[in-house]
Amino acid sequence: MNAIHPTQDEIEHALAVIQEVFRSCRPYVLERAGKSSHTDKKDGSPVTAADLEVEKRILAAMAKHFPGVPVYGEETGYGEDLPEAFWLFDPIDGTQSFVENVPSFTSMAVLIQGNEAAASIIYNISTDDMYVAQKDKGAYKNGTRLDLSKVRLPRVAYCKERFFKPLDAILEPKGVHCENGPSGGGFGFTLVADGLSAARFNMLGGGYIHDYAPGALLVREAGGAIVPIKDDVYTYKLRSFVACHPELEPVLLPRSHELRGLEIELADK
Repeated sequence: MNAIHPTQDEIEHALAVIQEVFRSCRPYVLERAGKSSHTDKKDGSPVTAADLEVEKRILAAMAKHFPGVPVYGEETGYGEDLPEAFWLFDPIDGTQSFVENVPSFTSMAVLIQGNEAAASIIYNISTDDMYVAQKDKGAYKNGTRLDLSKVRLPRVAYCKERFFKPLDAILEPKGVHCENGPSGGGFGFTLVADGLSAARFNMLGGGYIHDYAPGALLVREAGGAIVPIKDDVYTYKLRSFVACHPELEPVLLPRSHELRGLEIELADK
């Protein structure tokens, strides 16, 4: 694989390898769900031995099949100075759900190249559902293409409780209301891509690229929309945005600055 710009064949090969590794880790992870102790990282998020082991297996597989390709993981860490093209992994997204054995923890991967997300995978470990997306090539669940343009707008959107009242007022004309979302960003994005949630309001997001870039690409390639909040244009580094059903884009996009104001106003509440 060319470390600067992978070819389409190289991307397809990598996606196949990653899916195989994610599925091979499933028995190991499920056996430990609800039975694992955890420690807290510097940012306050939990980490378990399973997070570290799954990441170890992923990095080993990538090193074997694609030596020389820049690869980073949540647990081994990465900085701001990233190469032109690289793979990024979140071995267990929603670690708290994993610790509590709530079936909303996932494994995620994203390929960044040319300053944008080019491919991503979100694997629901509990249900064995595999979501794969490639830029301009669509999004798939277990091999079946996702198309939100053919899905009726759901009536529920997910956001933090502090935003319920103002967002309900914005969404009311579309018959949508807000509820607390499930733990695990990756799982939340799959609910939008599946047409089970109208939106995931990623406001006051405390995560990083590995938490959000895979799901944003999935939703967009499933025919959904990504509405930036903190910045005027969405980039893969953005933490503040809405991933939503296409019917909500014309409602939310003109009010993105209002959403930004809500973030500032309610940040400490």
